[in-house]
Amino acid sequence: MFNIQLILKSVLSINRVSITDSSFEMELDGPLAILIDICEVFEISESIVFLVSFFGQEQWPVDCRTDLLTVIEQIPFILKKISKKDFSFQLDFYEQGIERLLIFEEENNQVRVTCVSHTNWTPDEAIYIGKDELLMMFEHFYDHFLEYSQILCPNLADHILLNDWKKG
Repeated sequence: MFNIQLILKSVLSINRVSITDSSFEMELDGPLAILIDICEVFEISESIVFLVSFFGQEQWPVDCRTDLLTVIEQIPFILKKISKKDFSFQLDFYEQGIERLLIFEEENNQVRVTCVSHTNWTPDEAIYIGKDELLMMFEHFYDHFLEYSQILCPNLADHILLNDWKKG
């Protein structure tokens, strides 16, 4: 089973967090500066769960502060490739501790997903996923990130520095 998603805990339990208003410099900062703050809000609020499960591990040891940040920054590029019917790409969980690389390759009208671990954890064999299912999973993941950003930190979600990132 392949699963990557963001889960919003009950709306009633949302902990709105105000972080110190970062002053972003248009010439020096980029979308990563905004994404860092959004992921920090997600982590501090304890309202968002970042869930990744597959390759024999029901729940990967990931968090919003570091691991979500490393993944979400790659998603617009991946969605752009998939929209062009290119299903060959990588998703790198490069943060220390998790250190896993997912390799996606088109194979016989499906997508073969292989996990390479750079730690002592050994993943299960490669899995196959349908193209439509893969697209839907990444779209939902991306859409939920934007939606939850609007709920928890709309000032960051609407920041001009994110515009190019949103386009891929």
